[in-house]
Amino acid sequence: MPLRLFARKRPIAIAAYHGFRNERHVELTTRILRRPPEPKAAPSKAAKFLYLLRLYASHEVSGVRVRLRYGDLVAETVSDDEGFARFTLQLSAPRAMPLHTAWEHAMLDLPDLADAEPVEAAILAPGTDHRIAVISDIDDTVIETGAHRFTRNWRRLILQMPEDRKAVDGASDFYSRLGGVQPERSARRAFFYVSSSPWNLSGFLTRFMHLQGLPAGPMLLRDWSLNLRTLGGKSHGAHKRASITRILGFYPDLRFILIGDDTQGDAEAYADAVTNFPGRVEAVLIRTTSPSALTSGKRAAIGRIRDSGVAVWVGSAFDAGQKMLAKLHMDRDGDAAHVVAANADD
Repeated sequence: MPLRLFARKRPIAIAAYHGFRNERHVELTTRILRRPPEPKAAPSKAAKFLYLLRLYASHEVSGVRVRLRYGDLVAETVSDDEGFARFTLQLSAPRAMPLHTAWEHAMLDLPDLADAEPVEAAILAPGTDHRIAVISDIDDTVIETGAHRFTRNWRRLILQMPEDRKAVDGASDFYSRLGGVQPERSARRAFFYVSSSPWNLSGFLTRFMHLQGLPAGPMLLRDWSLNLRTLGGKSHGAHKRASITRILGFYPDLRFILIGDDTQGDAEAYADAVTNFPGRVEAVLIRTTSPSALTSGKRAAIGRIRDSGVAVWVGSAFDAGQKMLAKLHMDRDGDAAHVVAANADD
């Protein structure tokens, strides 16, 4: 409650998350919040804890009219009880996809709040020159969290800023070699991130990825509430299944590499994607966080993927220099060479 009372004094702002489009539709999620204070330079542990606490204890603003401008398209919606304003728009006429993957831009503003500053939102448009895109998990796939061992890693989770956090060994190099870059530069391959992290951490994760040189991409994060439906372990896998289904359905002409780890149901969700979308998954990569984490259920899911003929890699770190790319047989400049024969563990 004290945080909420203090938040009312802060200005209202638009949190614009990365969107994406195909030939006929645009999807973009935004959130209307009381703007949290910016972290100070060289913050103390107490200041870091307070800043991260404010990320989780965000003050959402409902009932605010939000306007989007994308080319000649103008649309409006109203923020819901959690502050979200979601746009799923049909273009007035089909818009061809670019030859090379590109970041386009939309403008967002709050027409009824003169003091609220307009913001620009990035819209990912996958190119037609690369027919393989990437869907990646985040926690313990690209950023070390140790969330599955909270008692040993609680300081990392509640006291470390993006500048303090560590990327998974080899992830930055490997993802760059797959062809993804940040929005301010031209991209070579479309990246999407599906994670059970809450939307409150979107800005934190975006900054971490920028600092680590990881590819930018739309994030499909989770709405967290204090109830068993969203906090239970089963909800992790359900969220990932629904998000992967959403992306594959939105881009029926793309094939995907799925990258995850052995926590939070990645292997099982990816196995279901292989079954439900035959011919659409090019390879599955599973990073092992510990020997005990690869349970019999996860091994069975990996077996299902292999039995379907989809290439699988399982290992403890991404070896982007030689071994991984050799297993994937991925052409760095295109998709002429398919992903093949990656059915061996690290």
